[in-house]
Amino acid sequence: MKKLVFIMIIAFSLSINVKAQTTYPNVSLYDIQYTTAVPANSPYMNQFVNTGGIVTAVFGYGYYVQTSYATQWAALNIYDSSHSPAVGDSITFSGEVIEYYNETEMQTITNFSIYATGNLISHVPPTVVAFNTIQNEKYEGMLVKVKDVTCLRYNLSQAWYVCYDSTITAGINSEDTIDNIIYTYGFTIGKKYDITGPVHFEYANWIEPRNQLDIDSINVTASGIKNYENNSADINIYPNPNNGVFIVSVNVLADKKNTNITLTDITGRIVYKEQLDTSSGSLLINTRSLEKGTYFIQISNSQSSTIKKVIVQ
Repeated sequence: MKKLVFIMIIAFSLSINVKAQTTYPNVSLYDIQYTTAVPANSPYMNQFVNTGGIVTAVFGYGYYVQTSYATQWAALNIYDSSHSPAVGDSITFSGEVIEYYNETEMQTITNFSIYATGNLISHVPPTVVAFNTIQNEKYEGMLVKVKDVTCLRYNLSQAWYVCYDSTITAGINSEDTIDNIIYTYGFTIGKKYDITGPVHFEYANWIEPRNQLDIDSINVTASGIKNYENNSADINIYPNPNNGVFIVSVNVLADKKNTNITLTDITGRIVYKEQLDTSSGSLLINTRSLEKGTYFIQISNSQSSTIKKVIVQ
C-alpha cells in the first residue's frame, strides 16, 4: 500500500510542479548522497541536478543506479515510470533530489540518455557488508552482499523473510529483512544463505534480491564473524589530484606480469585500459586528454583486486 500511495504522490507532484529551469548542476551520486547532517538529508534536497551511473536493479516503478566500483555513498533509488533501462546500462539523466523518510531518491526524471547498453554490471560488484551495518546511510541504495545469513522467520501477510548473521547488536545476533519487490523466493527456515541485492527503504533499509543468481544456498557450520575482504594489492597514486598524468605504485601478491589497469569515469565508461608488468613497482599513467572529474582506477590480477579514486583537475 505504501508503494502505491508513493506512486500517486509522485504523479500528483509531476502534474503541479512543472519546472521552467533547464540548466542544472552536474553532480556525482556521491555528491548527492554524502552528508554528515542530522537528519541525513542530501545537500541537494529539493534541487534539480544532472547525474548518472550504472543501473544495478530494475523494479516496477523505477531503478537503482550506482557509481562504478564504489563501495559506499554512491547509489540512488530512482522513481521513474517514463524510462526503461536494463541492468548494466550506463545512463545519464536530470531530476529532482528528494528525501522520503530520510531515503535519498530522485524523481521527475528528464534528459534521460543511455550511454552504454547492458554490459557494465561487472563494474559495480556488490560490497560485502554485515547485517548490523545496512541501516547505515552510506549503504543506502548500494548493491551489497551479506554472507552466512540464517533464515529466521517468515512474515506471511507481507511475504518477506527475516534473517540474521553472526554480527552482534544489543547482545543478540543481528536481524534484518530480505524483501520481495523485485524477486520473490521461498527461503527455508534455519538454512544459511549468501544474498545479494540493492539496499532499499521499506519501513527500514532492506535487501532486495533481483533474481535466483542473487541467492546462494550454502551449508556453513563454523561460528563467528568471518573476514570476506578481497586479497587486495597495495596501491599508492601520486599526485592525486592530478592533471591526468600520475604514477601508480603497485605491490601485488602474484601474477605481476598479468596485471590489468582499468580507469573508468563515474558512468562506468572505460577511458583507459592496459595489461602491464608491475614487477618494476611503479607505472606512469598518461591520460592528459581526460576531462576534469572523478575517476576510478582498478588494479587486478588472478589473486588480487583494488580500486582507488583518482581526481583529475
